[in-house]
This record gives sequence, C-alpha cells and structure tokens, in this order.
Amino acid sequence: MRRLLLIACLTAAPGLAQEPAFAQEADRDYLTAFLEDTLSDAGRQVTVTGFAGALSSQATIQQLTIADDQGVWITLNGVVLDWSRSALLAGELNVRELSAQEIIISRLPETGDGTPAVEASGFSLPELPVSVSLDRVAVERIELAPAVLGQAVTGTLEASMQLSGGEGRANLDLLRTGEGPRGEITLDASYSNATRVLGLDLVAQEDAEGIFVNLLGVPGRPSALLRVQGEATIDDFLADVTLATDGAERLAGSVQVQAAEPSGHRLLADLSGDLAPVLAPEQVAFFGTEVALKLDARRTAAGRTTVDRFDLVTRSLTLGGSAEIAADGLPEWFDVTGTLAAPDGVPVAVPFAADTRLARADFHLKTAAGDEGWSGEVTLQGLDHPDLTLARAELGGSGRLGRTSAGNSFGGTLSLAASGIAPTDPALARALGTEIAGSLRLFAREGAGALQLSGIRLDGAGLTLAGAVKIEGLEDAFLASGKLTVQADDFARFSGLAGRPLGGSGTLIASGSASRLSGFLDLDLAFDGSGLSLDVPQIDRLLAGRSSLAASIRRDDSGTVLRSLDLVAGGLVAQADGTLSNEGSDLSGTVRLDDLSVLGPGYGGALALEGSFTGLPEAGRLQLSGTGQSLRLGSPQADRLLAGESRLELDLGVKDGALQVRSAELANPQLSATARGEIAGDLRRIDLEARLANLGLIVPELEGPLTFAGSATQDATGYAVDMTGSGPGQIRAAVAGRIANGFGSADLAIRGSGAAGLANLFIAPRSASGDIGYDLRLAGPLTLASLSGRVTLSNGRIVDPDLGLSLQGVEAIGTLQGGSLQLQATSGLSSGGRLRVDGPIQLTGARDADLALTLDALRLYDPELFDTRISGALTLRGPLLGGALLSGTLALSETEVRVPASGFSSAAALLDIDHAREPAPVRETRRKAGLLGDADGRATREQARPLALDVTILAPSQVFIRGRGIDAELGGELRLSGRTDSVIPAGSFQLIRGRLDILGRRLVLSRADLSLEGSLIPQISVAASTDSDGITSTVTVEGPANDPVVRFSSSPELPQEEVLARLLFGRGLDRISALQAAQLANAVAVLAGRSGEGLVGNLRRNFGLDDLDLITSEDGSAAVRVGKYITENIYTEVEIDQEGKSQINLNLDLREGLTVKGRVGADGETGIGVFLERDY
Repeated sequence: MRRLLLIACLTAAPGLAQEPAFAQEADRDYLTAFLEDTLSDAGRQVTVTGFAGALSSQATIQQLTIADDQGVWITLNGVVLDWSRSALLAGELNVRELSAQEIIISRLPETGDGTPAVEASGFSLPELPVSVSLDRVAVERIELAPAVLGQAVTGTLEASMQLSGGEGRANLDLLRTGEGPRGEITLDASYSNATRVLGLDLVAQEDAEGIFVNLLGVPGRPSALLRVQGEATIDDFLADVTLATDGAERLAGSVQVQAAEPSGHRLLADLSGDLAPVLAPEQVAFFGTEVALKLDARRTAAGRTTVDRFDLVTRSLTLGGSAEIAADGLPEWFDVTGTLAAPDGVPVAVPFAADTRLARADFHLKTAAGDEGWSGEVTLQGLDHPDLTLARAELGGSGRLGRTSAGNSFGGTLSLAASGIAPTDPALARALGTEIAGSLRLFAREGAGALQLSGIRLDGAGLTLAGAVKIEGLEDAFLASGKLTVQADDFARFSGLAGRPLGGSGTLIASGSASRLSGFLDLDLAFDGSGLSLDVPQIDRLLAGRSSLAASIRRDDSGTVLRSLDLVAGGLVAQADGTLSNEGSDLSGTVRLDDLSVLGPGYGGALALEGSFTGLPEAGRLQLSGTGQSLRLGSPQADRLLAGESRLELDLGVKDGALQVRSAELANPQLSATARGEIAGDLRRIDLEARLANLGLIVPELEGPLTFAGSATQDATGYAVDMTGSGPGQIRAAVAGRIANGFGSADLAIRGSGAAGLANLFIAPRSASGDIGYDLRLAGPLTLASLSGRVTLSNGRIVDPDLGLSLQGVEAIGTLQGGSLQLQATSGLSSGGRLRVDGPIQLTGARDADLALTLDALRLYDPELFDTRISGALTLRGPLLGGALLSGTLALSETEVRVPASGFSSAAALLDIDHAREPAPVRETRRKAGLLGDADGRATREQARPLALDVTILAPSQVFIRGRGIDAELGGELRLSGRTDSVIPAGSFQLIRGRLDILGRRLVLSRADLSLEGSLIPQISVAASTDSDGITSTVTVEGPANDPVVRFSSSPELPQEEVLARLLFGRGLDRISALQAAQLANAVAVLAGRSGEGLVGNLRRNFGLDDLDLITSEDGSAAVRVGKYITENIYTEVEIDQEGKSQINLNLDLREGLTVKGRVGADGETGIGVFLERDY
C-alpha cells in the first residue's frame, strides 16, 4: 500500500504543481530515478523502463523488473494505473484499474536476513490520510518458471480492494490457465476498526496432478482442497481449517486467536484427522490413521512467550510439553517429553528417512522453574539402516542456562553410549567394533559467536579420541582451534578399509586451528608408531620398530608454509621444509638411510639424498643430489653395477609444465652417465653419454665395455633423435629419426646387431646365445603396428633346464609388418633331430598365432627311464596369452621304456635349510635352481598360459618295456587332449609280445599297457600268470615307470608270499627249502627294487629269520641278505645277488666290544678281522 500511494503521489505531483511544459521531460527522468531509488533497497534493485502519463489520469510503465544479488527474478510488462486525479484533492485515492499485461517470475527471490522484533504489535488497519479504492486489479498473464513451483505454470489474476475510514475489504481470484490441471485460489476478507470484526474466507483447490500434491509427493496425486473460514472479533477470532483430497476430509479443526492482557494475545490450535491417504506408504506406519495437534500458547506485549500445552500424537509418536521463553529468547523453564514406538512393537520407518527404522526412541528435556539447571536424555533402540544396525544408543546431558552481564550463556556435559553397532560393510564393522562410548563438555555465550568443547573423549574398539576444541565465528569464518589426540591399538582393524593388510599401533596428536570456509589452517602434527606394517616387505621391515612423523604447517591467503617435516623410522631419517604459493615456491628436503640391510635379505649399503624445488609448477627448477656406498638391491646384476661409491647429480627445469634436463650425472666405478641440456630460442637440445665398464658384470658371456651416446633436439614440430651404442660381442645399435611432440607418432630407423645373451636377464633360468641382427623402421603411432623390418638370429642356442633340453644351431628370421611377426626358424635338438617352425604371430591383443611345427627324428630321452625319437607335424593356433590349440600327429620310432632296478634316486635328498643373511648371488643361484619354494622358484612355478591339446601319438610297434625281468614289445595309439597343465589321455600302447624272467623261469606276459597321464614319466601296467595245483597265480607290476608297485594275487585268493612261492616253484610256502626262500626274496628284489618291504617282512617272520633284507650293491644291482643267530654270540649272514653269486659272513662276539668277523664267497675269496668297538 505504501508503494501504491508513492506511485500515485509521484504521478499526481506534476499536474498539481502545474509546472511548465518545457520541464516535463526532465521531470519524468527525475521521477523515474526517484521511483527506482525509493522502491529499491539492500538486496533489491528495481528498474523502471518506459514510465509515461505522469500528467494524465492513466500512467503506464512499459516494464518493471526487480532483481536481487543473483539477478532479475520478476518482470512486469505493460503496467497501467487508471485513476482519478481530482478525487485525490477530495481525500480519496480512487483507482479504477491497476493492471499488467504480463508478470513473469523466473525464480524465487533470495531471502534476506532479519530478526523480528521481540515486541508484539496489535492488529489494526492503517489510518491513512486518504481513502483507498481499487476497483480492479488485474494481470492478463502470470508466468511462473519451473524453478518456482517445480513445473511451468500460467494463470490470471483478478482482485479489488477498498480501504476507507478504518474499514477495508479485499477480494482475490487467482486462476491457473493453459496446460495442466485446473487450479484456483480465492480470497474474500474484510475488517472494521470500529467493530473489530475480521472476516476471512480462503479457498485453494486443484484438480488431480496439481502443483502442490506434486511438490509434496502425495501418492496418487489426488485433487486437493484447503479452506480457512471464520468471522469474529479480532479479540476472539476462530477460523475453521479443512484439508481434503478427492473430496474426502483429511484434516480438520480450528485455529483461535484471543486477546490476552493489554496488547497481548493467545493462540489456540486444535487440528486432527486421517492423513494416511496423502502419505507415502512407508510413512503410514508412523502417522497411522489419526493425527492430532493441540496448542495453547500466550505472548505478552513485552515479548514473553508461554506454551501452556503442546501435544502432537500419531500412531508411533507422542510428543508433548510446556515452556516459558523470555523476550530475549532464553528459556525460563521447559519440560518436553517424546516417545517414538509402534503400538505393536514392530520397528517403524522414520519420516523423511524411509530407509531408516527404529524399534523405539525416548526423549526428555527439562528444567525447573526458577532454576538455571537443565537435563535431558535420548534413548534409541533397534536402529536399522541399510548401512548400519544399532542395538541401543543413549545420549544424556545436563548443564545450566543463565544470564550474565556479558550475555546469555549455555553450558553442560553430554555423554554417549552405543552398543550393538553392526555396519553392513565387514571392513567398517571390524574397524568400528560393536561399542562406542564418549563424553564432552560444551559452553557458549550469546554474542561471543563461539562454542567451546572440552573434555572430549570417544572410546571405540582399539581406538581413542581425546582433546578440546573451540569453534569461533559460527556465523561466518567457522574457525576451530584446539588439540586432539587419536590413539590406535592395532591398525590391523583398518585393513579392510585400506584394502591391504595393516599392522602396528600409533598415536596422532594434532594441535592448532583451521577454518573450513576460508581454508585457513595452522597445525602441528605428531605421530608415533610401533611395529607398523603396510604389506610391503621392505617398508614393513623399515617400520618394524618405533617410527615417528612430525609436521608443522600453516596455510593462509598468501600461501602454504611447511615449517618442518621430520620422519624417523628404522634408520631412515627424512626432513623437509619450505613454502608454497601462487607467487612461487621454495621447498627442500633430505633423506638418509645409513644401512639398507634393514630392508631385508639382499639389501645393503648406505644412501643419502638431498633435493629442492623453487618456482612454480609451470616454471620452476628441481635439483637432486645423492650418494650411495656399496649399494645392494637384492639383484646380483644391479649389485655388481652399484659396487663402491655411487654419485647422482640432477638439475631439471620446468617450463609450461614440462620437465627440461639442465644436467644429469650418475657415476660409480662401473657405470657413468651424463646428460646436458641447452636452450637456444625455440630449440631445446639434450646430449647423452653412458658407459658400462664391463658388460660381463650382468652378462658373463659378454666381457668388455658398453657405450652409448646421442642427442635429442626439440623444435616446434617434435624431436630429432640420433643415438648410437656399441659393446662386446659385435653389439652395435643406431637409432635416428624424429618423434612428434606429445610422443604421438615417430619416424625412426633402428639398426644394429648384438648377442642373444642379453636376453638372459629376462628369461632366467633359461639361457640363450647367438648372434642377433635387426633392421627396423618405426613409422607412425608408437605402437607395434607401426614397426616393420627384419630381426635375425644365427648360430643360436637356447637352453631350458626345467625340461633338460637345449636347441642348438638355431637359425631364425622374423619379419615385422603391420603388427605381425612372420617367423621362420630351424634348429637341432641337443639330443638329436631337427625342428622347424613357420608362421605368423600377432604382436598385439592376445598374441594370436598360426604356427606350423615340423619334427624330424627328435630324440627325447632320460637315461634312467626312456629313449625315443619323434617325427611329425603340429600346428599351434590361437591366442598365445591363453587358449591356443596345439594339434597334430606324431609318430614314434623305436622306443625303449626302462624300469629302473630301484625306485630311489641315487641323489641324496636336500636338507631343509634356513639361510641366514643369505648373499644375493647365493639366493640367485637357488632361485634359478627352483629351490626357493615360492613364486620365484621352479619348484612351484605353474604354467601361466596353458595350451589346449589335440595331439595323436602313433607307434604301431617297437615300443619296448625293459627292466626288473620285464621284456615286452607294445604298439598302439595315444590321443592327448585337455590342456598342457591337465592332460587328458585316451588310448594306450598294448602288448604285442613279452615275457617276465624270474630265477630262470620265463613267464609269458598276459597283459601290458603304457600310457601318459600329464608328465613325461610313462605309466605302465604289466601282468604275467601261471597255473599250479588248480591255482592261478599272477604277478602285476604297475604305476609310474620310475617307481612301479609289485602285487601278487591268485585265484582263489592266497597271501602274497604264498602266491610268489607257487609262481616260482610250483609249490606252497611250507614245502620250499631255505635256499629257495632266499631265491624267493631275491626274486622280490628283482621285481620290486626297494618297494617290497612289506612282503619281505612277512617272509622273514614265516621262515623264523632274524634278518631278511633287500639291498642294493655298489654297482646298483639288487641282492638279498639273510641273517640268523646260531647261538647267543654267533651270528651268520648269507648274501645272494641277482646273478646267483653268494657270500657267507660269520660274526663271533668274544666279549663286549670285541668281535671276530670272517667271510667266504662263492668265488673262493675269504677274509677275517678283529674289531674293537667302543661307544663315546
């Protein structure tokens, strides 16, 4: 109203003053400016465009906009004021029409900060010096952007207002038009100062899918109606409130305002209803079918508010209480109680957090009248959230509210106890544990803008937080200062969160201040750790004892200052300090480790580094210098290179974010390398030189110096490269050409020669030798597809100790083109025969290959197991990185499988030895021998990329099994499928003819099979049978050829020794002589080697012998030894070897420690001796 009068007076003033016409234009400009300045305010800028008609009864404004700090939020177009100027002289403001063609609201304005006055003001219409009549207020089109109500809305407005003599009436009709459901808001209001009667009838209604049901997310988006209606004196005004959807009442009641005390008032509210139909399903259990709100509050003219009653009741919530609040906002007393619990005890969804459920919550906060003390407690039970469940939590507190000369204050102590904490993330659950307890003291004073938190204590599973914090500038800077201590008993609890095993304990102390809003901080940090581990062996050993980290840092608008950074751990000492800013940085630091052996086996020596950085990230200088003394890194080759004193000097420049080498130097007795850079205009050049005094330090086969020299020059288009190298063994290399900026492409010629032995560094324990030549060109992107040319290997030799094979006389040519290698190679096998390989291999992706392998009489043999020659053709097709298929047909020429006389190797078993402070060369030797027992050793190395198999092996005849009396010829066919790491054989080589010789008896074999089951050791199964006295006796030798098992069986079933007796002598065990018993044992030795101890033991017991043993003579042949005590001091012993030769030994014990021994053999050799024995 104030602004309407202002506009009216301004438009009337020129006419009333009867100013000359020549001043009208200036007056209009003056009035426009005056109008804008008067209507604008802090955070509100009003702009008037096209103000006309100041001297007529109809004033117009072409456009009026109102803006806040974010810009224009409302625009009025075509504003018209049609009024009576003469009526204003009679004391009336008579407006026939106040209209606008269009009002556009693009968003809601920013809300300004303001504090309401504490004093209450009475209600009355303003007593104006003129009566006001607005016959018509109209807006032809109102447009609201989606940012205002969530969807675009258009509508119209019609209104009128009369205000005269202390009485007023207003009517309003706001109608939604255009697309979308119908909506309308009507208002009919009136008031008289004389009668103090207020009339109010407000109706807001929308069809289904309307604005407000969408804003509130009402299920089903029903039609809605809100009505507030009442007519009574202002001293006892009662309004009825009704809320309905789809024509059904949902909430109803009354709001009453009564006069209370002079200039005071009382507010009464009583609302209830069933809101379930307008609630989301997950909220129905909380609110139920009846919600009730009752309020009885009083406010005095002085601003004191008394809530005599407040009750809110839903199905699962009961909240009530009373309070008295002074005019300054400080409570005089209060008593508030609440309970959240479903009547049936089922956990209920918390409103506005549907994914959180609670079984029960209780709340009580109170203070006594006239007492400044307060107390409260909150208890939660059965909290269930998708990320966490909580059995119980209790929050309690007590303190004081008071007034001081400095202002109102609030303080107290809070305590927390939570149990049954169970995060759904197992890693977080292990870190948090199941219980947390804590406490703190807090204090705040009105006007100070600060909150003090002291006595902070939080205890969890192996984790403790303690300290004190003061938070200042709560309304602006939010500056926190204080000291906090965090102690962790075992970092292993946090392994899951870190994604790696952790260990150890530690304490962190942080003190200082920081502001979350401005980014300011000034902190001192100190960490002490013990037994820390990060699952990195070298770092873990370094941190095994006590370690400490201390830092002091400050950050403000001028930059960051690292006052100090100190790290001490296991002999490592590091220090840094400096400044960082947008104007330039200056950082420096040192690192020293006096004994690298703390890092683990193979490490040793001393290391010291010093570095600095000055300037900006895009334009600065980095310098690094260091020395090392007798460094050892666990690699024999590297250790040999770093022996003695090593020195490093590095000076780098940074320009436009790119590194530039000013100078670099690395020097020690074995290795020297230098780099020098220079800049001339747009050209940048770097010269490189390196020399290894003796390549034999890393490749023993190549003794002599290795040198490298060259340059790289950068211009606007890229780098020009020209580098050469030379060394022993005809090593020559040359690289020349250009590389584009960004290293996206290149055009390089790469030529040279070298020794295949250089590859031994990467293929150990395998080894290679021979002469390599290459003539290549890289043209295009830096990918293998851009590489073309030839690589050759001549007079090559490749050895694989795992397979016990070597290729020799290798001649190979590899042609590269378009990311493919065309291979042609021939070689001989060290044991005999030749091999040829032809075909392409893709050098990208899964390394697809299509290789043809031709085998020509390749000899495979094991001196103790087999000897064969293989010929045939194989193909290897598919991805070599996994899934390639090896297929084809192989033919065996004459093949012999030997069954050794003993199942035990002649080599002694290696002892299980722990190597203390093992030198690197020794460890390297054990690694190559596969004796480390880990992923580095052959003993446990698995085939990383197995091949699929479809190979047929043909041998129609001449496959012989010989040894242990077996002489058999077999023939047949084998098919190998599956994979190379899990072979699936089908078929076998079957018996053609054969016999088994035992003690001169020749048994015809009834069965013999030979197959393969995943290794080069054949599996054999040989059987021979004979009939005697109606009993069929069978001897079976089966198992791996290097250690088969002998079994004796019969039909009907008899003991093994009985079967053997019938097999050899045609009679039972009880009918053979002692000599035949010895022969029988010898037969077991021949057949079983040392695998027949169980059977021999049975024979010894059945014949009443003191000793019956199967032994191996010095030449490896089997023999049987029979011993028996004739008397207590005379022992006789007979030995018979597998050729039938015998020897008799006789021992005569004369007394303890004195023995006479004699022997006589079948060849007439005799001997006698006297032996004196004494134990020590």
